[in-house]
Amino acid sequence: MGELLYSEYREYFRTRVEVNNAMMALLAGSRLAGHTLQLTAGSQRTLAELFPAVEHIGRFNLRSDEARSLLRNADHHLTSVALPYALATHEDFVMSSIEFLRNEGFAIKKGGKAVKAWNMHSVLFNSAGSAIPHDLLQSFDLLREMRNSTIHAGGKLQPNLLKSVSAMGASSTAEWQRLNSQAPSDVIASGQVSLNASHIFTAFAVTKSLARRINTSLRSAIPKSSWARIAVEDYQEITSKTKNSSSWRRSLIGYVRLNYSPANLTETDLEQAARQLNYWTLNAWK
Repeated sequence: MGELLYSEYREYFRTRVEVNNAMMALLAGSRLAGHTLQLTAGSQRTLAELFPAVEHIGRFNLRSDEARSLLRNADHHLTSVALPYALATHEDFVMSSIEFLRNEGFAIKKGGKAVKAWNMHSVLFNSAGSAIPHDLLQSFDLLREMRNSTIHAGGKLQPNLLKSVSAMGASSTAEWQRLNSQAPSDVIASGQVSLNASHIFTAFAVTKSLARRINTSLRSAIPKSSWARIAVEDYQEITSKTKNSSSWRRSLIGYVRLNYSPANLTETDLEQAARQLNYWTLNAWK
């Protein structure tokens, strides 16, 4: 049916694309740099001597063969940066979605616990009255524990990471293998977290799928009248059209058709919302 492109979701989508592009640029950049340095094979000069015009090159003051060796093994280090970045972007969206439900009058079902990264999805889906996508959450939890072991334990294996590996079901394991060409247990090697570039792609794929499930849950849970109000308020934030003008009304209808079509809002729904918000005060809706 498509996604509801309400303002918070559009902002999340924009940020996710920005983060994804930045991480891919770093990954591709490391490959390009390594490829370029093949041209300097055998040189005893440092990078600063070979490429003096490159900003900050002096901070990477190595010979080209040493630099190539580092770049060939940069994936682990890039992933250790990209994984927390991708998950933090998603976690902010989930928390804001829970607040979205709260603001719409939903009781937030926390089970007496503080809402954290480990339980935020369950809190959201339970509060929205939606089924919990356990397969996706198993992959998300594995990524989260990989991140936690990396940033909180210097990459050393932690018990919760082992639990997450063991908790992977048949479906989530098959999807993990498809995305990474490895079994979930392969993220552990010699008592350490073993990161590679595929884990970056997996983090973006899993969080994108979860965000779509959240979008669907919110669409189903929040009543149509509320979506009409949200859509009209969203439109009013971005429009330069004069209220009560025919151009304001026509543009509203087009904007809602573009961004809110999955909510199946009618002109009558929009008119009622616009009148309740005092954005339309004329007797006739034309």
